[in-house]
Amino acid sequence: MSNDFPFNHFINIDKFNQNSNSQPPEIKEYDIIKNALGMNTQQEKANKNQTLSDNNEVFSASEIESLNESILEGLKEVVSPQKYKAFFANSFAVKNITESEITFTVTNSFILKVIKNNYLTTIKEILFTFLGTQYEVNFQILGSQIGASKPTTSIIEENNYSTNKTVANTSFKLDEDSLALNQEIQEQVDSTYLKYNNNVNGGARFDSSKTFSNFVVGPSNNMAHAFTLAVAKDPGVVYPQLYIFGNSGLGKTHLLHALCNQIFETKPHFRVCFTNANEFMSEMVLAIQSNKIAEFRRKYTELVDVLIIDDIHELKNKARTQSEFFFIFNQLQSKGKQLVFTSDKMPKDITGIEDRIRTRLSSALLIDIQQPDLETRIAILKKKAIEKDIYLEDEVINLIASCVKTNVRELEGNLVKLGAYSDLMKVDIDLEIAKKQLKLNEDDDQKIITIESIAKAVAGYYKIPIGDIKGKTRKKEVALARHIAMFMSHKILKKTLEEIGEFFDKRDHSTVIHGIKKIQNLIKEDSKLSQTVYEIESRL
Repeated sequence: MSNDFPFNHFINIDKFNQNSNSQPPEIKEYDIIKNALGMNTQQEKANKNQTLSDNNEVFSASEIESLNESILEGLKEVVSPQKYKAFFANSFAVKNITESEITFTVTNSFILKVIKNNYLTTIKEILFTFLGTQYEVNFQILGSQIGASKPTTSIIEENNYSTNKTVANTSFKLDEDSLALNQEIQEQVDSTYLKYNNNVNGGARFDSSKTFSNFVVGPSNNMAHAFTLAVAKDPGVVYPQLYIFGNSGLGKTHLLHALCNQIFETKPHFRVCFTNANEFMSEMVLAIQSNKIAEFRRKYTELVDVLIIDDIHELKNKARTQSEFFFIFNQLQSKGKQLVFTSDKMPKDITGIEDRIRTRLSSALLIDIQQPDLETRIAILKKKAIEKDIYLEDEVINLIASCVKTNVRELEGNLVKLGAYSDLMKVDIDLEIAKKQLKLNEDDDQKIITIESIAKAVAGYYKIPIGDIKGKTRKKEVALARHIAMFMSHKILKKTLEEIGEFFDKRDHSTVIHGIKKIQNLIKEDSKLSQTVYEIESRL
């Protein structure tokens, strides 16, 4: 060690030697600094590892380290990066493990409370995944054995210590994460902690990008959107049981995420549980195996204000799970809590469930989501294109919307495919490229929406010759069909008044705008006409 190192600047060695009765007189200055900074020699590390090994008859120290890394990797997959950094990185580690128990260390009581309230179930599931056994999980705050808490600013060794290194060539850095965490605790404990505490499923399930504002509303889903929004504004009051059903990929799950995000934003004190039927069953089985069914019931009946279960039809043919669900449903209903379910079918059409379950589900407000109409599909594609920074001409968007009628996921899939092709090939997407990439044959040309195809669809619905709709006749039924065709051409294709008038026997723009406004007003007053327009759009 260099004799030039300013020991006295950091440590009063004389005073240290006088006050330390247990310190051997022959101790060297190097050892004093080593002990003061909490560094271990290779022998001390070996002794520490041996102690860990002696305390763990099943796992060696190296196995514990490997397990610790695996648990942290598992947490990374289910916890957002911000929360992982705040509550687990450099703050959470395996200390001890036996055949039935595992002990983790945490840096302070705040982190301990957050982990126990929000992530305990997740940790147990990860342990079961890696080890195939249920463990009792314990926690210990670092330094609690000696009655001292970890300092806010700590000194951390940046390089691995070895006996041939000197203080002069060993570097240190401040634990910036500890400083950031302390700042977060001081500034956001009231609001942030409430949100962490609310989420009984661990905080990683809700997609903050799915909101009511970016949900494209159309005739096929406007009721589901309106009722879900009403529930978000006043959970447990206006519609205490809500049941949304429809085919996969139509937006049911988007509405559930939007519901959760809205409640967290406006009512952070509400405790929201968002799960699906299969996860509910797996959690129940895990509770039975570990003899903790009472805790499972308490979680869902006493620690939840809003229970959301996606794909509730998956409970079919699972008698024990249905029994637990029946008990939880009744308990939450009696307490005035909010219940929301989604499915691909109505309760009466779900096979393999008990009548008492079907009755409970049928008592909810039943709202269906249908396949989106053409206008909604076009609006969805345009919004998704903006979100994903993909530029497509209107005629290409109309082509996709015309050919893909099943669900929103398929619409988005085709959009992403064309966007990827455009990025890779450095070209703009035209109709020919779109047809080739989406594998559309020549017969699909007629699926491209034009003013003529709209006029033909209207003529076919009313069983009127296309020539009459385009011509001069003023018969009431023909005039109505003509006005509907004008309205749809303007709404769907965004064609100008002059373009529409040109197609309908060179009518002037005032005649066209009169027809469009007439249909707009009639739709507001006549629900039957609104349904007619929807049916015609579905035929395109």
